[in-house]
Amino acid sequence: MESKHLSIFIPASILAETKDLKLRTYKIGLIGRSAALFRVERIVIYSDNSENKEVKFISDVLTYMNTPQYLRKKVFPIIKELQYAGILPPLRTPHHPTEEVSQGDYRQGLTIKRTKKGTIVDIGADRLALCKEKLSVKKVLSFRVLKLGKEIVIEPDKPKVYWGYKTLSTYKNLHESIEMLKPKPDLVIGTSKYASPVTSILDEVKYSLNESKRIAILFGGPYSCLHDLIDQKELDFEVNTIPTQGTKTVRTEEAIIATLSVFNLLLNTE
Repeated sequence: MESKHLSIFIPASILAETKDLKLRTYKIGLIGRSAALFRVERIVIYSDNSENKEVKFISDVLTYMNTPQYLRKKVFPIIKELQYAGILPPLRTPHHPTEEVSQGDYRQGLTIKRTKKGTIVDIGADRLALCKEKLSVKKVLSFRVLKLGKEIVIEPDKPKVYWGYKTLSTYKNLHESIEMLKPKPDLVIGTSKYASPVTSILDEVKYSLNESKRIAILFGGPYSCLHDLIDQKELDFEVNTIPTQGTKTVRTEEAIIATLSVFNLLLNTE
C-alpha cells in the first residue's frame, strides 16, 4: 500500500488536570511513544485556551523524545522542565540506533562547525564525521555513512523507512493550526464520544483513507470536545473509536492510542 502521511493534532490542555511535573512528563511520553508506534509523521500542538508555556513544554518533551540519545545532551540545555526526562519510554525507531556505526548506515547528526573541507558532524560515532557539503551549524539532520576508516565520510540523506515524527507548535487555535499546516491534509478526521462508531461508516472511511495521501486526526482536550473547538464543516468525518466506553471519561493519551490502533488496522487491511 502507498505510504500515508499521518498527522495528529493535540491540545495544550491535555496537562490541565495535573501540576506534578513527573506525571506531566509521563503523560506526554505516552503520546510520543504511541505516535512512533503507529508511524505518525507530525504531532501538531494547538492552543485551546491554555497558556503558551504549556504548548512549549509539550513540544520540548516530544522533541527530546524524538532526538537520538547520543545527541540529547548536546541539543538540549539543562532545564527544570526536562528533569524527569529519564522516565520517558524509548522510541526504539530506526533513527535511534543502538549499534555501532557501519558503512551504509543512516544516522541523525548534529552539525558542529564548517571547515574548508565541508561540515563536521556528530553522528554518535567514536569520532566526528565529515560531510563534504557546507551546511548550517547547530542543526540536527539525517545522513548516510559513505565511508569508514581514518575519516568517517557522510552525505545528507534520509532512508525510506519511518524516521520519527516532527513536532509543530502553532500557538494557534485548532482551525488556524489546520490552515497553516503545509502541505495541508486532504482528509481531516475528528474524534468524539458523541459521534457514530467508526464501524457504522466503515466503508466510507476506508475508501477515503485509500484515496488520501495526507491524513489528519484531531483530538480534543479534557474540558472541551471538538464540537467546541472547530466548525464541523471542516471535518470529512467525525468518529467514535471507543464505543460503549466503560469509563466516564477517556483521557487524550488513551484516545490517541485507541484511535491510532483502529486507523492502523484500516490502513493495512485490504
